[in-house]
Amino acid sequence: MFSRKAKALASDIYEQSCSVSLRELRVLRLVAHQPGITQGEVAGLAELEKSSSSRIVKALAERGLIVRETGAQDARSGHLFLTEYGQDVVRRAERVGRRMEKSMLSVLSDAELQSFEQCLARLTARVEIDIDSAQERFL
Repeated sequence: MFSRKAKALASDIYEQSCSVSLRELRVLRLVAHQPGITQGEVAGLAELEKSSSSRIVKALAERGLIVRETGAQDARSGHLFLTEYGQDVVRRAERVGRRMEKSMLSVLSDAELQSFEQCLARLTARVEIDIDSAQERFL
């Protein structure tokens, strides 16, 4: 329930303040952190179907947030880069995200926050182990 409500809140706030959806923002952040990333790589890293990724990239390009450049080695592979406008949207979204995170975590004391972060780290480590050994452990 928390995850669903937090995602809905974040989605609304990003839409209002940055004019992008959470999925679009996920793609923009990937391109920001890996300039020249291919559309196929975006689909995999963003955990999107290729058709969804394609629609999002097309929409972002039409709105002037990203540009696609044809690959020098392979004309079929387009490399994605943020425009100045796209960079501005990502910077704005980062500021908004930090404010939302600060607000959300403000209900925890310093000790609770430290405990929460330790619990998240342990849970993340467990999931990584389970990913590595899923077939032998669960199937």
